[in-house]
Amino acid sequence: MSAAPLRAGAARVTDVSWRVDVTLSTSSAHKVLRPSVVLALRLDDGTTETFECALERLHALREAVATLLNEMDWVGREVEGVREIGARAQAGFAKIRAKIDDGAASTH
Repeated sequence: MSAAPLRAGAARVTDVSWRVDVTLSTSSAHKVLRPSVVLALRLDDGTTETFECALERLHALREAVATLLNEMDWVGREVEGVREIGARAQAGFAKIRAKIDDGAASTH
């Protein structure tokens, strides 16, 4: 029997299925008409995570994910800008170091 390979990070979603359930009535109320969304996420580790939420909660979740994706995009652009600044600074320091080294060599 072989052990499962070790991995870092969370499992990835490989498939999504969903449905909308509507509660028509309960024992205490004859007419409810309350929708809920059931999501099943199949993960690459072979497991399936299923959860149910009210339609309003799904909208809030969608909005939170959209905000997160926008912020991740912004961070990616900022990181790229910092990399460019770092590369220019390294090039500048290399030129300064070369001048210092040339000056030190010419005085000997």
